[in-house]
Amino acid sequence: MYRGCDRKTGALLAALFICAVTRCGVAAGDELPKLTLRGAHITEADAVFERKWFVFFGLVNAYPKLESEKLVDKYFNPAMRLLAPGFDDVRTISDLRDDHLIWPPTIGVGRTLTKRWAILMQGGYSAGKVRTKAVDASWLLFPLATDFEIYRSALYVGIGLDYFPFGMPIQKDYAGWGERLRAARPALGVRVTLTHASFKAKIKVGFRPLGNLVNLKLSDSWTLPSINTNVGLDIPLSKRNTISLNAGVNFFFDEKEDFEGTAFTITWKHFLK
Repeated sequence: MYRGCDRKTGALLAALFICAVTRCGVAAGDELPKLTLRGAHITEADAVFERKWFVFFGLVNAYPKLESEKLVDKYFNPAMRLLAPGFDDVRTISDLRDDHLIWPPTIGVGRTLTKRWAILMQGGYSAGKVRTKAVDASWLLFPLATDFEIYRSALYVGIGLDYFPFGMPIQKDYAGWGERLRAARPALGVRVTLTHASFKAKIKVGFRPLGNLVNLKLSDSWTLPSINTNVGLDIPLSKRNTISLNAGVNFFFDEKEDFEGTAFTITWKHFLK
């Protein structure tokens, strides 16, 4: 019967057959995905994929090395304890990192290119200050007063590329979390970023009521390119929303002893119509 059919006609008949079988297995009123004809090989991912813009908002749990802050533990804290045995170590941004409290936000826009590739542009800003003030009894007759403050900020913009080796998750309505997790897909990503970072420190040390013997201010700033490589998982929530989880490493070309480190990101993606 089909001996005289060419390849294109055979593929069309195969598509119509698949459509008929699929319709028989779907309850009345359910929406069927639109099938895309690509020879005789048609998958659900092919059927529902569309090139789409998306916007996203995320939080990055960052763990930079911050090696320069080790000088505080090496020199400042021991010197203060030598003067005042009850002195507690001052807190730094490193302590926030160790307490898992560095969560800079990121926002951006992207576009799916194929069912396996997506490109994006992102940016973000974060700033934080840690200040430790104390008055401790010293070996001398006068109490030791210390005031130690560190401020850091970072403004960054970048572009990125994501690759989904098994295809992107299918954007559709799901019955529950079990179905959503089964539809999740892994991804590999790379980001190229330009960061403007700044640092300020204020250190005051003195004996009451004699006033400050040390009143020191330090500051610096850098504009730094970096590359982030990451692996992650995209979990579809609905036709237009996805949660992305990834873990990566930031590689800097300069000031790497302070800024390189790991980062863990959670992102909400919203696909536009």
